[in-house]
Amino acid sequence: MPDLDFRFDEITENYSRRQLDEVRAFARTHTLPPDLMLEIGTNRGRFLKQLAEKHPASGVLGVELRYKYVKLARRDLKTAQIENAHVICADANLLLPIVIDDGQLTDLFVLYPDPWWKKRHRKRRIIQPEFLDLLARKMRPGGTLWVRTDVGPLADAMRRTLVEHDDFAPMPPDEFPVEPFLRSTREAKSIANGLPVNLLYFRRL
Repeated sequence: MPDLDFRFDEITENYSRRQLDEVRAFARTHTLPPDLMLEIGTNRGRFLKQLAEKHPASGVLGVELRYKYVKLARRDLKTAQIENAHVICADANLLLPIVIDDGQLTDLFVLYPDPWWKKRHRKRRIIQPEFLDLLARKMRPGGTLWVRTDVGPLADAMRRTLVEHDDFAPMPPDEFPVEPFLRSTREAKSIANGLPVNLLYFRRL
């Protein structure tokens, strides 16, 4: 069940009030299935739509910070009459504690995240030890973290952070999940431009 009583520190509650209002409004009006897939950084929702169509028995949830893309994704899901997918305009760090139950996530997709090149901005990268602590509670044992990026140094940094975390382990190549062969808009452009696709697969222990 959504934890509508969860409260962040006073600064976060005040600074992120608009996002938290949206998250809590969603939690009050939606019941998510016990098997849930999450995509962080949904953009226009191309990948999310394909994922929902491929897994109609699972819930699919997307998180995107840019509201103009949230509107586009919601429009496309409605046009396609897809009922097992939703998109929320919020930071994933605000969403997970309130909306998602412990052990509810089966899969998390982090596709082409912002590399935040400047050193002073790197704390904004999504794969951080604190985020992984939260994810470990929300993902069931055996759950899969799928990460893709065309930025080699970012892939190396995310891999190091994940390897150092006690609750996640890299999958050996012979246990890699079967790729769903779904492409986000960014990935399609990267492949068309001949950029390498760095794939990271980690399992929740």
